Amino acid sequence: MSSIVKLLKSYPSLPIIAALLVLFSSLSPYFFTAGNAESILLANSVVLIAAVGMTLVFLTGGIDLSIATVISATAVVGGVVMAQTDSVFWGTSAALLAGLLFGLLNGICVGFFGLNPFITTMGTALVARGIAFTLSEGIAVKGTPEVLLDFGFELLWGIPYIMIVGIFIVVICSLAMSKTTWGRQVMLFGSNREAARYCGINTRLIETSVYVLSGLLAGIAGMVSIANLGNALPGVGDTLLLLIIGGVVLGGTHMNGGEGSIMRTVLGVTILATLTSGLNLLGIPFYDQLIVQGVLIFVGYTLAMKLSRT
Repeated sequence: MSSIVKLLKSYPSLPIIAALLVLFSSLSPYFFTAGNAESILLANSVVLIAAVGMTLVFLTGGIDLSIATVISATAVVGGVVMAQTDSVFWGTSAALLAGLLFGLLNGICVGFFGLNPFITTMGTALVARGIAFTLSEGIAVKGTPEVLLDFGFELLWGIPYIMIVGIFIVVICSLAMSKTTWGRQVMLFGSNREAARYCGINTRLIETSVYVLSGLLAGIAGMVSIANLGNALPGVGDTLLLLIIGGVVLGGTHMNGGEGSIMRTVLGVTILATLTSGLNLLGIPFYDQLIVQGVLIFVGYTLAMKLSRT
């Protein structure tokens, strides 16, 4: 019994995903099929990658409202460069560099100048959105190289390549948080900033680093969105912000910092992906799905907070 309690404390959203799997598998014979699993993985790879970056920011007690529009901006930057050079390498490099610059802007403003992360990243979000629509002239950027298009739909052992990218990022970031000094400093900073400062931790650098990583992961997500959709869309991130934040909080990561993990976020994103897939199979209208998602996030977050504190 104690092991079960410990498991629920570590991963408080497990009962929710178990209940959803049982519910939808009993209501639809198509839920547990290879085709549905593949569609879930393809549709949620971008959200998963970005949610990892948001988790890192949440663990310091911050928030990155710009991450979704940075996905759009980096996708457009990468798309424009690829259209001009026909090179995935240069397109990816440009997208990652753009993501790093957006993240660095947020990190310096929040970490070194002490600006409010909500206001700072909201301003960055507007800048990124403006850049995305200016560079693309408000339309999809075409000319994606065939190799990237193929990458977006090829499978390895039944798993889409773009989801393998997401899994790789989850593993690397999880190891960084659990096995490195930097990861322990991030957790201490989120738990008690004053204690971290008295321990000699460079708190400004730690806080800046998570925003830089969030921007970098947004750049990767932007390129993955091109591989998934076929073109760079200036509005690709418009509907993603609430899904990204929802996945993080539903997984049980505290918005005040110091409590949570990458694996919790994986479960949170999986819950939203499972819910969307199940409701689609049942023919539930889109706007009704939004209501269900909102209720689930509220109930799930409340349950996750109570279980993690038991």
